[in-house]
Amino acid sequence: MATYDPPQPMWKRNVAGILDFLLAAVVFGYLMSMLPGNHPTAPLVIGAPGTKTVQLFGIAGWPAVGMIVLVIVYFVVLGRTGGTVFQQLFGMKRAK
Repeated sequence: MATYDPPQPMWKRNVAGILDFLLAAVVFGYLMSMLPGNHPTAPLVIGAPGTKTVQLFGIAGWPAVGMIVLVIVYFVVLGRTGGTVFQQLFGMKRAK
């Protein structure tokens, strides 16, 4: 676990981690769904009669594995080079 100087509140670390994960998953998931070989399916409709839900992107197989690898790389690389996007937005300074 990273050491911060000064120590950051637990809520700030948790919120930054959750938002970073959602950002990385949505961005990399969308990008991987655009690659060739990921066959699009019909929009998924779930819900009660009269409601409509549209699937933004869908991935399966090797694009899903690629997305997981890219999310891990996002945290490792940005964690070592000054912090992830939301860590920087929240002003979380890493210890040297």
